[in-house]
Amino acid sequence: MAKTALRTDADFEAFYDRHWKYVYRLCFTYMKIEADAEDCTEDVFVKVLTGDFTFEDETHERKWLTVTAINLCKDRLKSYARKNVGSIDDDMMPEIAAPEPEDHSDILEAVMNLPPKLKDVIWLYYYEGYSTDEIAATLGRPPSTVRNQMRDARNLLRNVLGGSETR
Repeated sequence: MAKTALRTDADFEAFYDRHWKYVYRLCFTYMKIEADAEDCTEDVFVKVLTGDFTFEDETHERKWLTVTAINLCKDRLKSYARKNVGSIDDDMMPEIAAPEPEDHSDILEAVMNLPPKLKDVIWLYYYEGYSTDEIAATLGRPPSTVRNQMRDARNLLRNVLGGSETR
């Protein structure tokens, strides 16, 4: 198995070109504001650039980027919440358009409004194509927990989108 290390500028540039759209799209689903998503995306790649990482393959790269991006976004959102408690009313926030036309769907909006743990599993399963076992390994959760979170998320989405709830 060939391991990849980002030892030269060319290696990092190729890594960045392979993954920046994916990382940005993932950050945007959490941050919902272009500038914040760009900042988080940049922070993810700064971590890669300043760290001494060796990846097993492209799948390992994506898993590392996924976990790192999700954690950075959640940390940033917690920080914003602590700084702005009571200072911004959600009704006062402007609606931010997503950067790609397909991001305007009611389904994506409903997914983005799920609680973070549920959003993580739905995003990784439906939008990134991971299996429940891969999601469990990536997020450090038991597979049964991931399956339960998928069920809960689907039920919430059915309620929000007007479908009938099933078990």
